[in-house]
Amino acid sequence: MPMATPPKPSINAVVFDFGGVLITSITNQLSKIAQRHSADVPTMLAIMLGPHDSGDHPWHRAERGEIAVSDIQHSLQPWAAEHNISLHGDEIEALMTPGQYTVIQSMLDKVGELKRRGLKTGLLTNTFAEFRPTMEQDLRFEDFTAVIESFAVGARKPEPAIYQATADLLGVTHPEILYLDDFPQNIEMAQSFGWSTIHVTDPLAAIPQIDLFLN
Repeated sequence: MPMATPPKPSINAVVFDFGGVLITSITNQLSKIAQRHSADVPTMLAIMLGPHDSGDHPWHRAERGEIAVSDIQHSLQPWAAEHNISLHGDEIEALMTPGQYTVIQSMLDKVGELKRRGLKTGLLTNTFAEFRPTMEQDLRFEDFTAVIESFAVGARKPEPAIYQATADLLGVTHPEILYLDDFPQNIEMAQSFGWSTIHVTDPLAAIPQIDLFLN
């Protein structure tokens, strides 16, 4: 007699990335910087934010809380030289200038709705300590059961430690989590932990997908 397959645990926590999910993607700002250098967006992304895999790129180090944001710019030149790009010295400042992104209010409203429905909600983001005040202005932190920030954990997506920290802080098992992110490498690591995932390419289109996992 064949053995029955254990039922998959129901979703009890929905976790949201910040950039590209709750706000418009950072690539919008990168495109303007790329134009200044007559470069394409993937090239500027590699120079300023580093490769998909985590490593010693200055942006990655700042997101892990190892260096200050103010230290990123002067450390980028070796990465720029690989692509024959001469930086102007203000690229990080231009990237992080306030008002360069739009908050996706309908997605924020969905977070609040899920919390009221009794689900646990999480914010899982690669970010800097210096950016926390801006996030607090943009978001209702009370709508999140747990806020998991890379600089506080000392690990960044897609490093495994931050995914484990998320489950621990939410107080759920990995298969109980549904996660929304716009970067494939972050989605792939989440899936390796057994999380259900939504790869967000259009935040507005992703909102109704959430309920498909919950119903």
